[in-house]
Amino acid sequence: MKLAVFGSPIAHSRSPQIHQAFAEQHGRQIEYTRILAEPESFPAIFARFQVAGGVGANVTVPLKELALQLCDQLSPRAEQAGAVNTLIKQGELWLGHNTDGDGLVADLLRYGLSLQNARVLLVGAGGAIRGVLGPFIDAGCEHIHIVNRTASKADALAREWQTRLTAAAATESTAIAKLAPPRITGGGLPTAVGKWDIIINGTSSGLSNQRPELPGGALQQRPFCYDMVYGSELPPFLHWAQAHHCAIADGLGMLVEQAALSYFQWTGDVPNTQAVLDSMRSDLTRGE
Repeated sequence: MKLAVFGSPIAHSRSPQIHQAFAEQHGRQIEYTRILAEPESFPAIFARFQVAGGVGANVTVPLKELALQLCDQLSPRAEQAGAVNTLIKQGELWLGHNTDGDGLVADLLRYGLSLQNARVLLVGAGGAIRGVLGPFIDAGCEHIHIVNRTASKADALAREWQTRLTAAAATESTAIAKLAPPRITGGGLPTAVGKWDIIINGTSSGLSNQRPELPGGALQQRPFCYDMVYGSELPPFLHWAQAHHCAIADGLGMLVEQAALSYFQWTGDVPNTQAVLDSMRSDLTRGE
């Protein structure tokens, strides 16, 4: 089974290790490689991958939105996110899917958290946050507040989803229409003050050793704080939250869980994610 992950940069990607570990659990033989692709060259490089027998792929930054154009069909999750992180060959067609949000939900459940009736603060308004909104709504959140350094982007994303929920409720044609719709709001970073159960940092601030300039009032209820960034060192957002006595987690579990959901789409196998996560955590601790 010929698989790959496309992105730029890509040399750091741990996806080959993760998927190889999944394959070993089920006695499968796979070939999973990293493929460097810039946005302008991605369609041609992906076409060569198809010709070479590729049957599935992951897509990471900065290609997730561009990957939409390579798909013949989109799953509801990909449509909600406006981005694709998983490509699945079905006959002669390619299905685009997005496992990021469901991977995050699975990781939060690992920590014993419930999103039912939760008040959640989402930091950022880019593709990472877009990818989690549908799954969080499906999980039954009560209030989702999106904040961003550029307030207009957070406002626009919140309005987009509020409109979508209103339409879904009118037609009752989707899963989210069957739930009590959450309140979805948006604004600038100063509007993060509030009583939150969970805060998710979906910005890339940790990669540049910075944190979003959230006001201290965002932590008044000691929410569970999660950063999608992971590494051998805690990102600054989690250092800040920990100093205010909040429980914290980085994004390594999300990485493994979203990979497991991709792997299931390609093979039908359900991996043991805890075993792979423990191994990955050990590697990070050793600096590998």
